[in-house]
Amino acid sequence: MITILSSKGAPGATTAVAALTCGWPGPVVIADTDPTGGDLTVGWLGQWLVDGHFHRDHGVLSFVTSTRHESPAGPLAVGPHLQQVPVAAHARILAGLSNPAQQVSIGPSGWQRLASALAARAGQGCDVLVDAGRYGPTTPLPLLAAADLVLVAVRPRIRHALGAGPVLAGLRRLVEPARLGLAICAATPAGSRDIQRALGMTPGLQLPHDVATAAALSDGDDAGHPPRRTPLLVAAHHEATRLAAALNDTATECGHRDTPAEHQVPAAVGSGS
Repeated sequence: MITILSSKGAPGATTAVAALTCGWPGPVVIADTDPTGGDLTVGWLGQWLVDGHFHRDHGVLSFVTSTRHESPAGPLAVGPHLQQVPVAAHARILAGLSNPAQQVSIGPSGWQRLASALAARAGQGCDVLVDAGRYGPTTPLPLLAAADLVLVAVRPRIRHALGAGPVLAGLRRLVEPARLGLAICAATPAGSRDIQRALGMTPGLQLPHDVATAAALSDGDDAGHPPRRTPLLVAAHHEATRLAAALNDTATECGHRDTPAEHQVPAAVGSGS
């Protein structure tokens, strides 16, 4: 289970989740959990939503509503609330909130139930990618605690490095260092080196600058279905394969995946690209 979030300035967290989904080497669930309103459904899958092939009311809110009398420690099934991703046959999506006001009806217990259900799903042979939106007071902290890896999305620019610094400092109080990393979006070799120097961290994910493909994954250009051999999707497939192998090998060594805080993410998670 990988949770990706951002600091400020729209660095590309949602696009990174979409790109990784396209390149993931096996079954994957993506959860659009931005408490201020999900962008995956209105952006990447917006055309399918408009055409009626996809429904925003079937996802995070329906799960939380249907489990409101359940305990996070009990068996919580997220499957009935997932929808097929029209442009990725191996992926299912938990649609996000359509209105920031809806987060009031979720509350801490609702996010905890969701985190428990997604962690259980990740332990059943199906990896999970979580888009947690921008880090702030309303960030669903249980989705950080339940993740095997938490990545902060940044672009290779000074203002993004400066914006990510306080976020990383806050996250270090919540997430073990071995489970925390950077996702450098629109990466260039020089820019990535600058980000690493500025933040003192090796990136856990790097995705290249590719305007056309990013537009398909963030704004739904070409119905959210860009050509497969674009630089961004080629890199995303490589990174997804590497992350899936590294994290699942770690889970196997630990003997379980239901207590991710105990996992030690291997050095292989740090990108060598």
